[in-house]
Amino acid sequence: MLSEVRHSKIIESLNQMGSIKVSELSKAYQVTEKTIREDLEKLEAAGILKRVHGGAVLVESSHSMLPIHKRRIRQQGEKEQIAAEAYKWIEDGQIILLDGGSTTLELAKLIQNRVLTVITNDTKIASTLAESNGIELCILGGYRRKGTFTIIGPSAIQMVDELNVDIAFLGCTGIDLERGISVFHRDEAELKKRMIKSAKKVILLTDHTKFEQTALISFASAKEIHLLITDSLTDDHLVQRYTDIGLEVIRAI
Repeated sequence: MLSEVRHSKIIESLNQMGSIKVSELSKAYQVTEKTIREDLEKLEAAGILKRVHGGAVLVESSHSMLPIHKRRIRQQGEKEQIAAEAYKWIEDGQIILLDGGSTTLELAKLIQNRVLTVITNDTKIASTLAESNGIELCILGGYRRKGTFTIIGPSAIQMVDELNVDIAFLGCTGIDLERGISVFHRDEAELKKRMIKSAKKVILLTDHTKFEQTALISFASAKEIHLLITDSLTDDHLVQRYTDIGLEVIRAI
């Protein structure tokens, strides 16, 4: 098993149980306990978990991989700010793609009365838009990533490859100028890469806590994004760093 795949599974186990044991992971993934301890060291360095005697526990920070019901309420006001700004970029009749996530969910709530074709890999977003008369809804197929409402996998990738989208609204776990834009799960990263290729315009929605953070797998560089919308708490120097490379950045208010 590749280390990146193993790391993703470790994170999923933490999401479900809150703590994990080295001995159990070693048996489950058929690797030595030394290998598991090295995995935990890397994930601890990324701020995802805290090592304890014999295992690890989940770190409940603002950017950790908390269970979905907890993550959705973090920075709620900022997410609403970002969604309101993103709404301004949408025109009736467009085909838009809403990536799975809590900020894109806030955007979905705002567009319920618009006339649009909406493609999503988020079951919560799909439920929000299901009864909207003006929305032509396309839900990507695949499997649900544990601890989330997000659909990923080969079927979702194949569907995205066949699409031509006006705007893709994407989320991320971390954004860093050197390391790029990243998430924790390989299949999720691959799907986001295909979403970028499918769209005429790519808009990244990210709150201030995601800056200078690096998750496990990078799916794009900042230069591949056409517009970055963040909240009013993002520092001036961070905004300047990204505008210096030619990226348009908007701080929602």
